Amino acid sequence: MSTASPQIGIDRFVDVVWMQLAASVVRGEMHVDGLHARLAVDIPGLQVRRKTAGILNRMWFPQDAAPRSLAENAAGLAIEDNAEQLAAFEAVAIAAYPYFRQVAENLGRLLRLQGSCSAGEVHRRMFEQHGKRTTIDQATSYCFKTMASWGMIVRSPDRRLTATEPRLLRAPARRLLDKAANLSRHSVTPLLTTDPLLFPFQPF
Repeated sequence: MSTASPQIGIDRFVDVVWMQLAASVVRGEMHVDGLHARLAVDIPGLQVRRKTAGILNRMWFPQDAAPRSLAENAAGLAIEDNAEQLAAFEAVAIAAYPYFRQVAENLGRLLRLQGSCSAGEVHRRMFEQHGKRTTIDQATSYCFKTMASWGMIVRSPDRRLTATEPRLLRAPARRLLDKAANLSRHSVTPLLTTDPLLFPFQPF
């Protein structure tokens, strides 16, 4: 039996700097107006800026208790540009957007099997899950660009996607990703070392 396709939602690129600023707002280190001011500088178009702000709001300022608690924990880990920050960003993204999780899962499986993959291979798997639509093609590309900005993947000279150097996933960050994956998958199963969501990290 197939499950219902999640809404795409994350249909814009999300830069690492915007994520860092949003995390600092959650930690109480700056006012949200500072984040909006940076978005206004980086994104001239009003509609695109509003959509991007909406994506950040859903990741970092959710209304429901469980994702809000996760975002607060993630912000506490995202202090420095390291494995904890990357885990924090992936956690809030997959908790807020199941589509982002599916792209990461498909990408992670291919990278674990092959070491690298073309963007087209992931696009085809997303088309199989959601139908061949322009919105699916664009959203998947935005996910790739976002992951590259966060340091999850890089594009090699031949345009293939590869994972960045695996980072050590410490216990607090691993627990955060466990919680995020369970929220996104409606599961209670801890992440295994082989889980495709963990492709940017060293086995534990």
